[in-house]
Amino acid sequence: MLKGLGDLGNIMKLQKEFKSTQKRITGARMKGESTAGEVSAVMSGDYKLIDIIIDPDFAKGADAKKLQKMVVLAVNNAVDKVKAYSTEEMSKLTGGLNIPGLGSFLK
Repeated sequence: MLKGLGDLGNIMKLQKEFKSTQKRITGARMKGESTAGEVSAVMSGDYKLIDIIIDPDFAKGADAKKLQKMVVLAVNNAVDKVKAYSTEEMSKLTGGLNIPGLGSFLK
């Protein structure tokens, strides 16, 4: 009569592990940089931009277009790092399996 409770326990354990992983990812901070490091962007694991750091010496001599380009490069680099980190952390949880919809199922 209660045979299915083992599966329910496993699902609840997986949900708890997922929430822990999700919290770890959200709390992470990734730093992306422009090509030569003139501009850095710090982004949270939930893709919120935390900070933009511009080298003062670069800012003095750069024109607006170049500065804008460096900011975009730094932000995109930070986004790539957040994606890679999230994928790595979720892969640990799923054992490397790509399970479509897992995130929405366990919320």
